[in-house]
Amino acid sequence: MKNRLTFGNVITILLDNKKKTYSQYQMISDLFSAFATTTSSDEDLYLDTSIRYSKWCNGARPIPMEIVSAYEENHLWNQMAEDLKEKILPNLINRTQARSQTQDLIQESSGVIGHDKVNELINFTDDSSFFTAVIRYAILNDHNPDNLSSPDLSDLLLSGRVPFTTREFIGRKKELSETAASLRKNNILFISGIAGIGKSEFVKYFARKNVKKYLNIIYFHYTGSLKKCITELSLSSDAPEMTDIELFESHYSVLQKLYSDSLVIIDNFNVLPKDDVFFKDFISNNFHIIFTTRCCITSFPVLELKELDKEKDLTALFYYYCPASRKDSDTVPAIIDFFSCHTLTVCLAALTLDASGLSPEELLYKLNKDGLSTDLNEEVELYKDQTFSNGDMMDHLHKLMRLNTLNDDQLDILRNLCILPLGGVPKSLFKSWMELKNLNDVNYLIRYGFVTYDEEESRIMLHPLLQELISAELLPCVSDCMTLLDNLHAICLFHGIEVRKPEIVIQSLISASEQIIVDMPEYYLIFLQDMFPYLGKYLATNYLAELTERISYTMERYKFTSAYDRCLLLDYKAELSIIAKDYPDALEKRKEALKILEKDILSSASSKNINLLSNIYNNLSNTYLYMDQKLHAIKALKNTFALRTEYSTLLLADSYSNPHQLITLTNMLILSQNFSQANQILDLYEPLVLEYNTTESLDYGVCRLIRGIIEFMKGNFKKSETFLLAAEQTLSTAVDKDISYLKTTYIYLNHLYSRMGNKTSAMHYKKKLLDSN
Repeated sequence: MKNRLTFGNVITILLDNKKKTYSQYQMISDLFSAFATTTSSDEDLYLDTSIRYSKWCNGARPIPMEIVSAYEENHLWNQMAEDLKEKILPNLINRTQARSQTQDLIQESSGVIGHDKVNELINFTDDSSFFTAVIRYAILNDHNPDNLSSPDLSDLLLSGRVPFTTREFIGRKKELSETAASLRKNNILFISGIAGIGKSEFVKYFARKNVKKYLNIIYFHYTGSLKKCITELSLSSDAPEMTDIELFESHYSVLQKLYSDSLVIIDNFNVLPKDDVFFKDFISNNFHIIFTTRCCITSFPVLELKELDKEKDLTALFYYYCPASRKDSDTVPAIIDFFSCHTLTVCLAALTLDASGLSPEELLYKLNKDGLSTDLNEEVELYKDQTFSNGDMMDHLHKLMRLNTLNDDQLDILRNLCILPLGGVPKSLFKSWMELKNLNDVNYLIRYGFVTYDEEESRIMLHPLLQELISAELLPCVSDCMTLLDNLHAICLFHGIEVRKPEIVIQSLISASEQIIVDMPEYYLIFLQDMFPYLGKYLATNYLAELTERISYTMERYKFTSAYDRCLLLDYKAELSIIAKDYPDALEKRKEALKILEKDILSSASSKNINLLSNIYNNLSNTYLYMDQKLHAIKALKNTFALRTEYSTLLLADSYSNPHQLITLTNMLILSQNFSQANQILDLYEPLVLEYNTTESLDYGVCRLIRGIIEFMKGNFKKSETFLLAAEQTLSTAVDKDISYLKTTYIYLNHLYSRMGNKTSAMHYKKKLLDSN
């Protein structure tokens, strides 16, 4: 039971009984006259103060502690009693009713505050003394540990918003009330039920319905780890240099400050609580938590969603999606019965009927004619009741997809969508990655329910059950998803430095690598290998160990034993040791890789192997730098340039590799604001560039670019301008077909001139960037 004797509840009684001419603003100003001004000539100040007072009155924020402390220290409660007597009580229409309602509020809280406190408060005979005592207790109660208020995260949260809620949500009034009642008693609730019964839509609707009750509502698509969900949350306080570990710690510290006036939703938590190592820590917090799950939970409060009422809700839902079916009201219930009143399949059946041009009788005939197939098993099932299994649902959805006669392009869209993150991707990005001429097929699939569209975020995604069906039915393999994979792969190979961490790209790369069926192992291995430096570049360190294991497994599974693959894997394992600050281990692994590769090159010197050897020497130099062994670092770097000179004809195709390595390492140092070490690397690198090349070379242009970025990040705009303009001049002549570095230069010159207030020059480089694209 919660204490209802809060300031918000008490002041609401006074506000309900006041005269219309007496404003809320005036009442609060009079109540705290020692700290509030009753008038203000500044309209903005008046507005800000009114908003602050409103939050005190509706319980969103407590009275600030500095006011409470001042009243306690200066004994100003007598002043409040005087203000009540002279200013507030005379402006009440019915003082007796206000007191009676307040006494009822006190009695309702007796189970929490105790009968002694009830009698103490009610026994005040003077109204001004009575209300002062009640308000004093309510204010202090609002600051008890059990009644603390969360910080308002509206300006801090950049993601985690509740997705778009379907407009046609129907029914569930009883379940909505039970959810609210359960959360008043416990801070955690599981919403369970079979797949496709409407759990996600239910919690989204509950969140929308209670948006005024909760100060913060944060929504997560569960992807296998609560820690990962928290890490991938995006806050305005995030800095580019933060690693995944630092992001998790920063984000979780924010969540730990939330209380029962905040709600966190974990959607599709389709594992048992014991299977997530962070579950116990997560639920120990004070905020309210709703999980949706297909699992059968027994140790925590659970609300199971059953089928919607067929006569009232499901029929109305069917008519909503297929208005023409109202003419055949006798057949529609039979179609609903065929699908065992399962929400998702009923909705898709109505959409299929609307799209196919069939009559309800024809649809029912086709469904009954085919019968139920027995070859769709229940391997993906996590939850099952006695009447309707996951296998049945998969079979029904399979039939509906056939009946809807989707064309090859539409099936290809579904095939590729099912390997992307459960939380979806922006529609515009998907169009670009799939190289679609238009979005007509995507919009068709949205219209007929196969693709979910979040209008507020402009994201497209698949319902988890449809994702399972499409994956099982369409078998998304590397060869069939080549366009999408090629474009994601191309992003990994981009050589420049982006301004912000591309979280959606990172999530899409990880999801695709985990969900794709491998029918072209060589391509898949290269895809994984090129993911590693990209994730490392953006400090996505949490996944690098798992990615390395996936690379290792792929090599073992498909018998990839070349010196190149083994040495690249050793180099990646060495990088994991660098992240763990185990520099001696990294040194040993890179030395071992060099030994294997140099032996292999003696028998056959290929462009690929020479390039890797050059890169490993480059990385060995960096390892020595971490160990503060500069002479060894210079020697290793000289070997890099010597190899490039000796094998210049072989390395022609890979001539950008060294600058790429340089920019990846310095990018990590710049993001972590380790400008000193980034400059140290350039101090070693530049003399060797000039020894082996000229000031007109690509390598030297990249050095100028990085110097410019470092000075930009440090706020030295004039120095930055000098370096970036020099980089532009060199790169515009040194780079032939690949202009990634030049694009990066345009980006930073645009940002630089924007910061300097030079709009003309900023627009000039924005146009250059657009033209280069």
